[in-house]
Amino acid sequence: MVHNDMNYHDLIGKVHSVSDVDELSNILEELKEYPTNGQLEKLFKSYMNDESPLIRCIAFEGLAKSEFKDTEIAKKAIEHLNDEDIVVMSCIELLAEYEYLEAVPYIKNLLRHIDAGVRCTVAEALGDMNCKEQLMDIVQVNKVEVDDLAKVGQRYGIYMLSNESDEIFALNQLIKLLYSSNVTASYRAMNNLIAVLNERNRSLIFMAFQEKLKEKIANGFKTDLEDNLKAYFN
Repeated sequence: MVHNDMNYHDLIGKVHSVSDVDELSNILEELKEYPTNGQLEKLFKSYMNDESPLIRCIAFEGLAKSEFKDTEIAKKAIEHLNDEDIVVMSCIELLAEYEYLEAVPYIKNLLRHIDAGVRCTVAEALGDMNCKEQLMDIVQVNKVEVDDLAKVGQRYGIYMLSNESDEIFALNQLIKLLYSSNVTASYRAMNNLIAVLNERNRSLIFMAFQEKLKEKIANGFKTDLEDNLKAYFN
């Protein structure tokens, strides 16, 4: 795939000429929005071992969008599962996107990671990868979890791995976190509810979003909630 966008070529021209991490991260974030072609894949691969955790994180995020799921990239992501938290999360998401099942033993070992965001991402990934044998492990960590952000991922994972007869209970457990005082957890719960939306649960999620709108919430969150209602429930 060749991008003919002038902005794309301008960004490509700048990327190797900047040394400031913030400036470089902004350029890579913009490039990440383009469909990943061979040129971008090569570019992101060149930053997998960058000295900046932020740059490494963006590199793996960009590679997660590749149409061709390169085994060598997946293996590299596994190597970075003991990296800084933001890098670990991007690598877990890449491995889930690649459906790289060889990574499951490494991912599941992070269910009790010290960082709540990582714990959240791990459980989501195990759900997305349909690792039904990990269901009870996620249930057990969720029973003792104290952080709402981690709970969001765990309850999403439980929902994804549950039998159809248990789905409504699992969904209601996830819906509860939409009303969390932890804004990050609440926002992620909203996104996860959209991700699992189907005809069986549509009315429950619609009512939950309507109730959330009655709360006093930040304008940005309110706008996104309203946009989701228009996009998915009209």
